Amino acid sequence: MKKDNGEKKSAWKELRSLLLAIAGSFVVFALIFCIIARDDIKQLHTFDGVAETINNALGGAASGPAFSGSLVSDTYLVGTDYFTGDFLEKAPSVIVKVRYDGKLEAEFDYTLSNGERFTDVVLFELSDEAFRDIEKEIDLKRLYNLDPEEGDPQTTCDGGTSWLFIYDKNGDVYKRCGGFCPHNEDFCRMQRAVYQNLPEEFIKYCERYKKLWQRVDEYRPYAGSEKYWTKYGVFLDYDGNLEDLSDDYDIIVIDAQYHSAEEIRAFNYRYDQFVYSYINVGSIEDFRDYYYDYSHLALGDYENWDGEKWIDVSDERWQNFILNQLAPELLDKGIDGFFVDNCDVYYNYPTEDILEGLAVIMEGLKDMGCEVIINGGDAFLDAYTDNIGHWTDVITGINQECVFTSIDWEKGKLTAATEEDRTYFTDYIEKYGDMGAYIFLTEYVEDTDSTAIREEIKNYCIAKDYLYYISGSVGLK
Repeated sequence: MKKDNGEKKSAWKELRSLLLAIAGSFVVFALIFCIIARDDIKQLHTFDGVAETINNALGGAASGPAFSGSLVSDTYLVGTDYFTGDFLEKAPSVIVKVRYDGKLEAEFDYTLSNGERFTDVVLFELSDEAFRDIEKEIDLKRLYNLDPEEGDPQTTCDGGTSWLFIYDKNGDVYKRCGGFCPHNEDFCRMQRAVYQNLPEEFIKYCERYKKLWQRVDEYRPYAGSEKYWTKYGVFLDYDGNLEDLSDDYDIIVIDAQYHSAEEIRAFNYRYDQFVYSYINVGSIEDFRDYYYDYSHLALGDYENWDGEKWIDVSDERWQNFILNQLAPELLDKGIDGFFVDNCDVYYNYPTEDILEGLAVIMEGLKDMGCEVIINGGDAFLDAYTDNIGHWTDVITGINQECVFTSIDWEKGKLTAATEEDRTYFTDYIEKYGDMGAYIFLTEYVEDTDSTAIREEIKNYCIAKDYLYYISGSVGLK
């Protein structure tokens, strides 16, 4: 009998040791996972504060002072981190603040091509009903005091790693509530109140932002061998199927007004394939279906282009057409950004009204949450940054034509650029390229010409991390 008891005790000790070993291994695994994943966690934003979460789990976090309503913000009701992807997807989070004035304030972090980062703040309107639904569920004192990670399975729900923010009078975070799942049911209920009442405009904006974020994260124009270099093409007069370009080009510029949403989506099926649409903001062409609606706003003939006229960009009717009709229609087709032409209207008509009118249009396009590539536009961009705002308010990049080449309109020939023109335009693009703008070159070289100038363009762009496209004709087919 004593032998049997001894065997049982021995077995129990072995079992207990095994269980302790398993438990210990689990804790070690969790800690190792958090340490290994720290870099990705920081990039995903939603996993910020893992160390704090571990401290809480291990009893190492000290409790804070009692909640004080007198310290709480009069501007922000509550904030949250809105994750734009699924749990396994590498995607950004957006800090969203619900304001007492019925607006949704969202912070979007961008990385420039030189690696610098800046935060863009965009406001969205909440409906009265949506704001009431959120306000009804948010109990700041309850949120401040609850333990979002309490372990009772009857009162918790799975929610990944999530946060709710309480703000103080200065707009700073008074307390960050949340962490790694499981979460208290009250916490989840408050967070759902925000998520379920986000406006559709915000959701669409986030989808475009996510693609830009992923593109920046993966964007390496000349990484690896030439086989894997990013290929850029400008096809304004292309009338074929866009899907036929998908094997040869990663980024294309088209006139999306003449392509269907189905075509664009067929090309743009991965985040590293981009479609920009041509949009003409500074002149008007007689083949556009809206020509006769706005031709009375023309300022004068466009040299070398029959049937095209410079337009008065200071007129609110033109601004409203671009920003409230034409641009949204193009975005609805699934494009990733705008290729904005003829801001050189300011070079030809350098008045304060034209500058301010262009600023309204360009800022409005940029506020749509997509990339904005200005074609040329050196006079406007320099005047804007000297007198109105920062370049990131109006563009994300520059496409410059004819840096190394030139068009002889009288003889109808493509030639090499003069040294003076080359110096001027390289100074222009390098000025903004060094500040973080994406730079694209569009050059025109006869198909029968020597490869020397092609190699010169290629080597320059590789050295600067600029993308380029060489066309054999001005038609860009």
